[in-house]
Amino acid sequence: MKTLHRRVTQFWSEERSLTAFLVLLLVEIFVIAPITRSGDAITLANNVLFSLLLLAGLLTMTRRKTLQALLAMFVALAVATHWARNVFGVPNLEILAGLLFIGCIVGFLVIVLWQVFREGPVTIHRIQGAVAAYLLLSILFAGAYSLLEFLHPGSFQIPTAHDPVDGQMNRAFYYFSVVTLTTTGFGDITPVSPFARTITMMEALIGQLYPAILIARLVSLHIEDKKDRRGR
Repeated sequence: MKTLHRRVTQFWSEERSLTAFLVLLLVEIFVIAPITRSGDAITLANNVLFSLLLLAGLLTMTRRKTLQALLAMFVALAVATHWARNVFGVPNLEILAGLLFIGCIVGFLVIVLWQVFREGPVTIHRIQGAVAAYLLLSILFAGAYSLLEFLHPGSFQIPTAHDPVDGQMNRAFYYFSVVTLTTTGFGDITPVSPFARTITMMEALIGQLYPAILIARLVSLHIEDKKDRRGR
């Protein structure tokens, strides 16, 4: 148990953790999510793993005991809410679960971008971490779309019947989020309400601006690192 705890807490201590996290995300999104349902043993184990990684990353970013305790309580509440809704069937937790899910994804985004943009040489691990952040953005907006559809049914015109909140991330909304973030826009799922259109426009803009800002920042870090090496 102590060995597992040590490995989890040390996960974010090296840049190669960004590569490992990207691999975990790819497996989760393109392998596990399509073949499992909410409440399956594999899905639950997955959620526990990502919760531990989130907690480890958040604790790594701060040394303040009070803040660490608050972050630990937040992750514990997110896990408890997920289990209460999907495992034990406790009703009326969709809104809280949706908000906590969005909060967890924001937490992962902060952790990954903190690792990607900190000072030092630009490595392949940082580039892969930036790709992981891009995937997290699509998951974040997918969660927002699912929550919005639950709060205001009919915000999106969907060609087939879907449960607006399927576990923590509705597959149809993740698909819509990816095509919006990449500005592909097939048009099979359409935002109808004004608020849905606003969020969709925000994601499309971020999808355009993120690569440009990312490249500029990584190039800047690379130049600064070269100057530091020459000055030594």
